[in-house]
Amino acid sequence: MSEKEPVELAICMGSSCFSRGNKRNIKLIKDYVEHHRLGDKVALKGHLCEGLCKDGPNITFDGSVFNAVDADFLELLLDQQLKPQE
Repeated sequence: MSEKEPVELAICMGSSCFSRGNKRNIKLIKDYVEHHRLGDKVALKGHLCEGLCKDGPNITFDGSVFNAVDADFLELLLDQQLKPQE
């Protein structure tokens, strides 16, 4: 019985994405993970610019890139990607 690997959630820390919303998104993600007790299910990482600046702020879940992630979209995305299915 092996446990499922944590979801890798990577946040672009490039200056464009960071200033366009990922600074705020980091706090929202940390609060969400703490509130839902998902600390062992999520590997939160930062990475440098990957050249998608015009589409940012960018966040990646297990290799799938999501663009233009604002606070409203982020909440829906976190629910979709992280909440256990009942």
